Amino acid sequence: MVALTGKAAKVKVTSASYSTAAGEAFTSLSATTDRTEFRITDGTKRHWTQAVPPVVLVNSTAHTDFVYNPVQGKLTFTGTPLTTAESAQVTATVYWVTASYLPWTREWSADFDTDMSDITSFSTTASDVQWRTYTPGLSGGSIDLGRIVAGPSTAVPQFFDRLNVGQDVITELSVVASGTTYKVEAYAQVADVGYQTDIASEVTESVTLQVTGQMFYATTE
Repeated sequence: MVALTGKAAKVKVTSASYSTAAGEAFTSLSATTDRTEFRITDGTKRHWTQAVPPVVLVNSTAHTDFVYNPVQGKLTFTGTPLTTAESAQVTATVYWVTASYLPWTREWSADFDTDMSDITSFSTTASDVQWRTYTPGLSGGSIDLGRIVAGPSTAVPQFFDRLNVGQDVITELSVVASGTTYKVEAYAQVADVGYQTDIASEVTESVTLQVTGQMFYATTE
């Protein structure tokens, strides 16, 4: 096994404003005749704003019996599965945000956790309770970015401005190994921005992003 190095890591973030794309095709992810899972075919438009839900059509007829994953551009039909013939006719109007590589970022870290609730109770036998018992509760996550401040540039997202207006962002954290991209991605809010200056070194920026919702893991773009 070859060890991975930090130089294989990358970061992408999404734009603050969204664009509209009508009639976008979807590809079935289900291997069976009864199909419920679909992903937008155009991978560049797979990140969607949370402000407006997609408008889904099946055979040119509006369909509302679905849930959607705005981080990965996926639809899950929750009622009757689609037939093979119907699956070729899934289209949607999506409201997508552009994902771009974040320049001048030199480190990232991601932490995920699940609250564990202590449910230990008295024994129902003559024996004493010896070990605590837990049940999983809510899950959450956070992302930390370490960056070099490269001066005013429209290519550098202004995290301080997003913090001020409460603008969310989809963040992709990836490592590329042997041609395969391994990444985690999620919607997040800017929770903290800090700057540090030193007369003998570069000005740096630290950003903490609070994950809002589910974090997803993928090995494909």
